[in-house]
Amino acid sequence: MLHCGGDRGVKLVGIVLKERSDRAQQASAILIDYLKSKQIDYFVVYSREDGMDQAVKEKIPLCDLSVAFGGDGTLLFAARVFSTYGVPIAGINLGGLGFITEFREEEVLDCVECFLQGEHRYEPRMMLDVRIRRKGRMLHETTGLNDLVVTSGGISRLLEFEVSSGRRFIGSYRADGIIIATPTGSTGYSLAAGGPIVEPTMNALIICPICPHSLGARPLVLPGEEELSVRVLSQQRAVTATIDGQIAIGLTDGDEVQVSKSDRVTKLVSVEKRSFFDIVREKLAWKG
Repeated sequence: MLHCGGDRGVKLVGIVLKERSDRAQQASAILIDYLKSKQIDYFVVYSREDGMDQAVKEKIPLCDLSVAFGGDGTLLFAARVFSTYGVPIAGINLGGLGFITEFREEEVLDCVECFLQGEHRYEPRMMLDVRIRRKGRMLHETTGLNDLVVTSGGISRLLEFEVSSGRRFIGSYRADGIIIATPTGSTGYSLAAGGPIVEPTMNALIICPICPHSLGARPLVLPGEEELSVRVLSQQRAVTATIDGQIAIGLTDGDEVQVSKSDRVTKLVSVEKRSFFDIVREKLAWKG
């Protein structure tokens, strides 16, 4: 469902820049000049986990809008930071593949102007809560927008996993890795691994093995309410759990990775100029 927005009297905008990108700096300068002309305050943060000082962290809950300049990776970072406080995010694609970043570089002022005038919609995107347990103890927990990926952390070798939903056993996998993705993440690593494209506002979870040893191990699409568990059975092998391609946690034999739908939602700004299917056709060069 798409939720219409209204003019909320925008006072503060958070600008997220792809780290070490001159193009992001240049593109954001146009927006900064525009915000100054409208007497709207702003702050800038770079897309890295340690890129925020305390002063910036205190401003995030006060934001009316976040604008992310870069690619999908920049937006994924922005989602983890701003979704806690329900701040809507406008993604500006600076030339990469960009399934999540709806707006082109030249559309940034049109996007923000539409937001100020209330001529926009919010597109809610499901997020994942990921909890990693070792011998019953919580090792790490975080939230992501795209996916959890469990793969070998060193030399590429076949890994073994058991996947369950609650008390229901789904199956054992021998594969290079396994992906648990949201519908938003279905056009990411999961797609490259042979997973399905799922309309991004749906409430669903995708299980996609990476290069499985058995041809019968196919991707699965499950209801979003399922609470999944991935148990690592690969002894004496380096295994890594990665969330959104940005947070990496080392795993050992017997570790359990729990994945479930988060209470947090990423609110993406949309202005109806193009649909998800328009973006997919463009990015994947569909013809017909």
